[in-house]
Amino acid sequence: MRSVTMLAMLLVLGAEVTVVPATAADEAVMSSGKIKYVSGGVGEDSDARMQALGKEYNLKLLFAAKDGHYLADVALTIVNERGAKVLDTTAEGPWLFAALAPGKYRITATYAGTAVTRDTTVPASGRREVFFRWVEPVESTTD
Repeated sequence: MRSVTMLAMLLVLGAEVTVVPATAADEAVMSSGKIKYVSGGVGEDSDARMQALGKEYNLKLLFAAKDGHYLADVALTIVNERGAKVLDTTAEGPWLFAALAPGKYRITATYAGTAVTRDTTVPASGRREVFFRWVEPVESTTD
C-alpha cells in the first residue's frame, strides 16, 4: 500500500515514472563503442520482451539448431567492410538485435566450436534478418 501511495504522490507532482518489467534484467541493452545491442529470448517473458525491444534495431540475428530448437551462448563477431571489428560478444539467447550503421558486414557466429559466417548488408531503413543454424553435437552418455 505504501508503494502505491508513493507512486500516486509522484504522479500528482508530475514526476516521470518508468515502470520496468520484472524480466528487464534478463535482456539488458548493452553497448560496444557506438554499437547498441541486446540479446536474449529464453522463456516466454524474455521472448515477448525481445520482440518489443527488437523494433529499435536494424539487425536481427537468430541462432538455432537445424532441428529447430533455439541456441544460446553463441560467440559472435561482426566486422565492417573496412575490416574493423564493430562487435565481439556472446549471445545470451537465441536472438541478438544490434543497431549498426548502414553498410556491409561479415558476421561470424560460433556455437560448440563450429563457426558459421554470413555476409550481409544492413539497410539505411528497415531491418535485416540473418539466421544461423547448426547441427547440434550429440552428447555422449556412459553407463
